[in-house]
Amino acid sequence: MKIKYIILGLAVITGLGISSCGNAEKKSENESTSEVLIDTEEDMEEVQAEFENDSVAKVYEGYLELKDALVQTDASAAAEAASNLQSKLNAMGSDVATIAETIATSDDVNIQREKFSELTAAMDTVLKNAISGGKIFKQYCPMAFEGKGDYWYSSSEKIRNPYYGDKMLKCGRVEETIQ
Repeated sequence: MKIKYIILGLAVITGLGISSCGNAEKKSENESTSEVLIDTEEDMEEVQAEFENDSVAKVYEGYLELKDALVQTDASAAAEAASNLQSKLNAMGSDVATIAETIATSDDVNIQREKFSELTAAMDTVLKNAISGGKIFKQYCPMAFEGKGDYWYSSSEKIRNPYYGDKMLKCGRVEETIQ
């Protein structure tokens, strides 16, 4: 009798885990990863953010490049984007550059994603205090980091999850629109 309840409990927990990101992409067996990650321009309608400071605009652009590399689960591209971002942060005199450096020197996408989480938290005040026009979408995945959840910034309302890439590409929601 106890085993029956344990199995039922596990089934419910598994179902909740899957449904907590109800918009997670379902792929057919024949669908390749590259097909999942390709979107049409109208699917990924981006909004340009404008900043009071050109250096912050370049940093945000570099952040988005890094996020996109993590969405693709491409450790090599993420390292390169992080290196470029590190240069832009150094030019600003920001101590956030050390986080970007850690991402740039890692070839493990899981470590890069953990550090990307720190980078996102550090970018919060930089972006919120410098935007002068347009929008930035602060997005959240409740499943990231074993259910602890985490945030990232995007130029589109469409969810493209940097913490899971093609495993749960569309897992998440817009938590805040920064204007």
